Amino acid sequence: MTHRYIVSGMDTPKVLIIEDDPGLAKLVSNAVAKVECEPVTVDTGTRAVQWLLEYDADLLLIDNILPDMRAMDLLEQLKRSGKSFPFIITTGQGNESLAVELMKRGAVDYIVKDTEFLDRLPAALTRALEVIRTRRRLSEIEASLLQYTIEIEAILEAAADGIVTFDHSGRIVTANAAICEMYAMQRKDLVGADIDCLFAHDQAGPVLPLPGKAATADVRKQLRSPREFVAARADGRLMDAEVTISEVEGSAKRLYIAVIRDISEKKRIERQLLHDAFHDKLTGLPNRALVMNRINHLLKRREDQPGSRCAVLFVDLDRFKLVNDSMGHTAGDQMICEVARRLVNAVRPADTVARLGGDEFAVVVEDVHDLRNAVQLAERIQAALEPEVVVRGTHVKTNASIGIAICQSESEDAEDLLRHADIAMYRAKEKGRGRYEVFDIEMHSQTVMMMRIETDLRRAIGTDEIVVFYQPVVDLHKRVVAGYEALVRWMQPGRGMVSPADFIPVAEETGLICALGRQVLYEACRQNRQWMDQFGEPTIISVNLSAYQLQREDVVGMVREVLRDTGLPTSALKLELTESVFVDYSKGDLQALDELKAMGIGISIDDFGTGYSSFSYLGKLPVEAIKLDRSFISGLPYDKDHVAISTSILALAEAMNLRVIAEGIEHSGQLKFLHDHGCRWAQGYLFGRPVPAPQAEELLFASIDVKL
Repeated sequence: MTHRYIVSGMDTPKVLIIEDDPGLAKLVSNAVAKVECEPVTVDTGTRAVQWLLEYDADLLLIDNILPDMRAMDLLEQLKRSGKSFPFIITTGQGNESLAVELMKRGAVDYIVKDTEFLDRLPAALTRALEVIRTRRRLSEIEASLLQYTIEIEAILEAAADGIVTFDHSGRIVTANAAICEMYAMQRKDLVGADIDCLFAHDQAGPVLPLPGKAATADVRKQLRSPREFVAARADGRLMDAEVTISEVEGSAKRLYIAVIRDISEKKRIERQLLHDAFHDKLTGLPNRALVMNRINHLLKRREDQPGSRCAVLFVDLDRFKLVNDSMGHTAGDQMICEVARRLVNAVRPADTVARLGGDEFAVVVEDVHDLRNAVQLAERIQAALEPEVVVRGTHVKTNASIGIAICQSESEDAEDLLRHADIAMYRAKEKGRGRYEVFDIEMHSQTVMMMRIETDLRRAIGTDEIVVFYQPVVDLHKRVVAGYEALVRWMQPGRGMVSPADFIPVAEETGLICALGRQVLYEACRQNRQWMDQFGEPTIISVNLSAYQLQREDVVGMVREVLRDTGLPTSALKLELTESVFVDYSKGDLQALDELKAMGIGISIDDFGTGYSSFSYLGKLPVEAIKLDRSFISGLPYDKDHVAISTSILALAEAMNLRVIAEGIEHSGQLKFLHDHGCRWAQGYLFGRPVPAPQAEELLFASIDVKL
């Protein structure tokens, strides 16, 4: 699959590539073009300077060592010429001190030209262009702030900015409410004080020229130019500020007005740009790039300290997806931040806690004497996560599966150590979650086994090993089988039936779910068309659609093609999606569902009720049916909570003119309760298990003996 990186909000950015290797320059140029930028290539620093003196570029991509100069020399020449451009440095050898120096010089990124250089380059270019766009926005903000300052010079008490007037001796005459609040001072303490009290903590020289000289045009011009400085509030807190000073025209005595603005947020954004390159935006913890650097640093230390050992703990929250699905991503973010705080408190000051992404964390442990040190830390982490987390007023129980890997051989690098910890973490999940496991070679063998499942599944897709079973859906009013849900099964030669629980997660993780889902859809539609030709009318076939498919492929085109190839009417096909998928629909990310509905295909929400996120948007969703999750049916008719939830959902569906299909019905007590409360459609072992097509055909349009 070809990935395209697009940066919105910029008109075809121009990237100057300064690279003396023609072959590499061509490859880099192609990568630049793929992110929809215009590449220009030069091979020396001298030619780059000449080109930039005549033209402008949005971004420079500079080889650190050029035939005629180094990148630092090139940047210095541009600076002397009054030119400044955002730049990325590429180098054949990583150097931490060089990276720090380049970031000080304003580099937006630093890329090592290793074997993965061209793979990382598009994403690095995209990030750089986003930084450039942010900087442009900051420039626009600064220009807007200056214009605003000019417009409000005459406004005092009503102004949002801090304003003071002072006389030629520097004594403050008036002060508005905003300046009092800004400096946490009383008006009576400001009026009569020397103007220098507002600028006493500036370390870059005097902020104000002598007021007595303000009659000259040069001094007036200097006063009116905004000046940034560091101010100190009365409570001791420092803030970044900007001041503009003007002479008050028409005053009987010489007065000056100082307009002071708190620009702490603007400065914070500037500092954040640098911080974000190596830290997780949500938690502020080190990110994967920084933690990998940290691990490699500790591993390299073994050269000087042969007995030095380190460990990596891979921490993954258990069932975190349920929080996101049931309470929303905002609640999930809140929980992630609380977990990050607890992890930091649980480790030693010298250890490093990083967020790798999602609900995954890594802990790098220094000076590990033996396995017990790492195990004790894992136990402390689990103890720290034991208390419930309060998320949006709800108490949520959390725990984590932890994998432990200790450096064993001299050949191990950061990737090896983190991967081993990851493998151990998955073993902890397999053994019941909420526990820790230490990596050993057997775990590696199990990982190989999972890879074998992937290989076998990849081979099986497209063959008759993949079969479709059909579970009946019953119309309780007409007491007939009104349709089927198509369910995938894998009949592997020599092994027999493979549980979907074993291969569906692998298919999701590897992307094979797209090809697998297409095969199931085609077979279900083909079979339904065959029944239509045989019996004169089609039944209704429901097919599950994966969230991965919606995110990664043209689902509308795929469905349209399958219906065309099989000849099945659109009205005979229904698609089911889990409730969690519709969280993204509320953000406008699933327009494909609207197109499917427009084609005449019914959309159902599967597992409805397992989260509340869909309720807010249910009226806006292109759905015609909801499937009441089996977890709320299992306790009927005696469990009061299940009764309350089920009746509420049935009432809601009736009010919104939606069909309800009750899943997982296993006994007549459940069925009678649901029927008495208006549920017309039912599915479960009480009516039939999933069966192959020949057995399903025997039930097609058949009467069902329903005892109500």
